[in-house]
Amino acid sequence: MVIINQENVLTESTKQIDLSELELLKREKELLQKQLNWYKSFFDNATDAVFIVQPDSWSVLEVNDFASTMLGTPKVKLMGSVLPQFRRIFKLLKKSNSPIVLSEISLDTPDNKSLMVEVSARFVDYDGQKLIHAIARDVSEQHALTDKMVQADKLVLLGQLSAGVAHEIRNPLAAVNLNLQMLQRKFEDTNPLYNYVRTAMQGVERITRIVEVTLNFSRPNVPEVKPLSLNSTIQSSLELTRSSLKRKDIKLEIEFDENLTVVPADFKQMQQVFINLITNAADAIETKGIIRLKTYIEKSTKINEGEYVVAEVSDDGIGMSPEDMKKIFNPFFTRKPEGTGLGLPITQRILHNHNGVIDVESKVGNGTIFYVKLPIPVN
Repeated sequence: MVIINQENVLTESTKQIDLSELELLKREKELLQKQLNWYKSFFDNATDAVFIVQPDSWSVLEVNDFASTMLGTPKVKLMGSVLPQFRRIFKLLKKSNSPIVLSEISLDTPDNKSLMVEVSARFVDYDGQKLIHAIARDVSEQHALTDKMVQADKLVLLGQLSAGVAHEIRNPLAAVNLNLQMLQRKFEDTNPLYNYVRTAMQGVERITRIVEVTLNFSRPNVPEVKPLSLNSTIQSSLELTRSSLKRKDIKLEIEFDENLTVVPADFKQMQQVFINLITNAADAIETKGIIRLKTYIEKSTKINEGEYVVAEVSDDGIGMSPEDMKKIFNPFFTRKPEGTGLGLPITQRILHNHNGVIDVESKVGNGTIFYVKLPIPVN
């Protein structure tokens, strides 16, 4: 006769049930963790920057890897940082009848530059509180391109207007100049009136020069494109600016890439570019200073673009204020007493016609650097 201990059987059965439930819970936990990792992977590897921001405090609760890359800031520093720019996004969401709002804000980067981003945002409910879920995309390049297109349109319209005005000025100016020459012949150079006439003629000469420069500006020539070495172009431009450089105690420092790639460009127009920039550098130096000329190859930071041949023209002169830097490519803006304000606009347009770029860095008292960039054709 077999005696079965029912208490032991029940205990063993309970243990089996407990073990099966634990195993089930373990599998559910692993599945949840897998799903969490799955969604986090999508979050971290999104091709746009994603921010989770807490209203009122405007602190960042969560960001993805792309946000860190876009702002050039480590993720650990972004977490918990305050972004008061989202206050405007919050107000838009509160006012809008739509669950999603689209706006633009400017975010700061470690190098003290503002990054313009387009933000698509909405409220999300989490643990009883409303948070801002924002997807941001860098639109700085689009803004820069739009500004350049607007500037190009302005230059075209101004060129057309300037041509008409310059032609109208030419004829009466020629008559004034002729009469002043006749009047000057009637006076001896010892006569006090002689100096008045001479001063008036000098004024006429300056107006004539401005008219000629304006007409050249309004009649852009089509580039005569040939393979061109920027090194030799800069050297030839230096020969034509020696007189300007000799007026002051200016030292030249030249650092050319001897293996620099030739690029398709118009020699005379590119020579005009460097004459303008070297002359400006000399004018920015008051009595004594250094002008540095450097060439090298730079890879473009833009997608689907190749390399540029770059020429730097820098000086340690008086520099420019941020306000002036915004205007230097505007026609007729100048701080020079005898300047026409057309040198840099003409330079910009020449480079635009060559699909090139001109950039500038400057600080008052620390000099100026101009970067001339011409694209290297892709074979």
